[in-house]
Amino acid sequence: MKLLPHSNGLYKVNMKKKLNPKEKAKKIITIIISLLLVGFIFQRISNFISRETLKERVDYVRVDDKRLDYRIDGEGKYTVVFDGNIGTNLNQWNEISDKLLSDNVDVATFTYNRRGYGFSDSGAIRTPKEQAEDLRLLLRKAAVPSPYILVGEEYGSLVLTEFAKAYPDLVAGVVLVNPLVEDEINSDKYKRSLIFDKIRINIESIGSEIGLTTLLDKLNLSINTDEFEDKLDNRDLEEFKEHRTKSSYNKAVSNEYKNITSGSNSSQIEGVFSGKPYYLIAKPGQEVLSKLGDEALTKIYNIDYEENIISMYYPDTVITGIKQVVKQANEIERLEKKIIRIKFVRDMSYNCHIEGLY
Repeated sequence: MKLLPHSNGLYKVNMKKKLNPKEKAKKIITIIISLLLVGFIFQRISNFISRETLKERVDYVRVDDKRLDYRIDGEGKYTVVFDGNIGTNLNQWNEISDKLLSDNVDVATFTYNRRGYGFSDSGAIRTPKEQAEDLRLLLRKAAVPSPYILVGEEYGSLVLTEFAKAYPDLVAGVVLVNPLVEDEINSDKYKRSLIFDKIRINIESIGSEIGLTTLLDKLNLSINTDEFEDKLDNRDLEEFKEHRTKSSYNKAVSNEYKNITSGSNSSQIEGVFSGKPYYLIAKPGQEVLSKLGDEALTKIYNIDYEENIISMYYPDTVITGIKQVVKQANEIERLEKKIIRIKFVRDMSYNCHIEGLY
């Protein structure tokens, strides 16, 4: 209250200074920058703590100066190389790997994390073809012996088809599980169906730099990964949840969504698996990918499961496919050796006959 001169009354005086529009805008920008800075610092501290507290249970090598995680178990005539769905990690294959080894299938198993997943470093945007090149370098640097049985599910099917296309001499057989069909994902209809998912994923990718993704995750507003999480044991689940909100993970997911909606996927050419046993675990519409292999060496197993991660919910289906491919690969090798022996004996007989003439 303030007493007015020349007056016996009282009146209220607003002591607050009125801000002009320019000053208001400046204040709002300052607050936003401060919040972003706090979020950025929080995310960096969170990343550091998680790296220190989580025990790394995988090996790694560096490819183009970027760390790539991998795990190899067992030993055998073939190495089964696994590659999985968008948003998962190498633990997707734990049950299948363990079962193959306990069943003495005469294989080693190799699982890995593509760039950005798990403890693997993120980096520049990678196409499926470039990811296949990363995998080749990883296998070589980790001294993983060939021949390989490739097992790719969903997005991983694109990477491993590119691998088989580029390095056919290293591949003994292929299993594709619920694979993406390039003719479908290259269509405008498919791209439109993922518009809102892409927007959310891009928001999370940007937000992961400033702690926003962590907040969304706490409020259960982030992209749903329950189907994957529900099948992880406690230790693997703890690890995944820590990585789930990191910028490397969210950038990897965003990059792979861009890849499948780019309209430029072109690995699924007819006969790309020619001469190799090929087992296709297909939902309706995916049977068209039988064209990738030879008719005599291709087996289609039709499924109508609702789940997207078949390998975790129906592992025996995938294991049956792997065993079938291993059996066929052994038979092909046996026949090739028999042909070589026959040719050798025939050549020897011919040479002896020629020498006898002289």
